[in-house]
Amino acid sequence: MNRNVILTCAITGAGDTADKHPDLPITPKQIADSAIEASRAGASIVHLHVRDPETGGVSNW
Repeated sequence: MNRNVILTCAITGAGDTADKHPDLPITPKQIADSAIEASRAGASIVHLHVRDPETGGVSNW
């Protein structure tokens, strides 16, 4: 039996979560810093949604 563990961390939440948590990373720097922090905490994969820095919503780019 394979007992390897892969941890995934969704650092930016779902598309509609920007106004639901005050510490949600929104800017590119915040998202990058959160990804690095998740990696250091043991995450193998980071799932993220690119955010519009002005609105916090999911970016169309």
